[in-house]
Amino acid sequence: MDAIRAGISFFSTLKAGGDFDSLRRNLYVVPAVGGIMGLLMAIPGFFAAKINAGFAVILVYIALEGINHIDGLSDFFDAVFAPPPRKITALKDINSGTGGHVAVSAYLILLALFFSQMNEYELIYALILSQVMAKQGMLHLTLHFNPLWNGIMSEFTKYRQKRDFISYIFTAVIAGILAIHFPARVAVSVLAYFILISMFFAYVKREFGGINGDMAGALNCMIFVTVIGVWACLPW
Repeated sequence: MDAIRAGISFFSTLKAGGDFDSLRRNLYVVPAVGGIMGLLMAIPGFFAAKINAGFAVILVYIALEGINHIDGLSDFFDAVFAPPPRKITALKDINSGTGGHVAVSAYLILLALFFSQMNEYELIYALILSQVMAKQGMLHLTLHFNPLWNGIMSEFTKYRQKRDFISYIFTAVIAGILAIHFPARVAVSVLAYFILISMFFAYVKREFGGINGDMAGALNCMIFVTVIGVWACLPW
């Protein structure tokens, strides 16, 4: 429980206590943290969806998760659009460029559109699954790549272990439970997840050869909006 509390404190704006060292030594709890965050988002999001307030759901999301991952999305896409010799420099630059502005704007607009397309019950399922899968993707990235430099990512990779892959058991259980009511949406979400991380991993390996915290944050956002999009766009 200490690792989960630390995960909630680290990945959200909530102060749940916990020891950061416990979190990085038990990384397999990260998707469970995502499930808790998704449930916490779903509670106020349920009432926002009843009045079809997509923008209000975004406010709930940002209020609980904060903007660290969105900042990572911005920094990563600054690097994506930078010329090859400046990609690493763009990652380290604390100033946001045009690529980052476009990425964040598109991200928030898509979330608002997708949230407004779901009823309150669909939103609950979508938020829980998308948060679990987003955090699973971040963990998957951490377990497969070495950090580019000493920083927050090196603090996580330092204690990664093969047992951390058991996190997929929790993710599979959550997906299986939700699939009882929405089998097609869950199946497409899982397929989209693996396609997205495969493409993301190939790009990161080719262009950077390693990872940093911004990449993890960007992947979190990309998985989150993709899964939300699947739930919003599929009619069944």
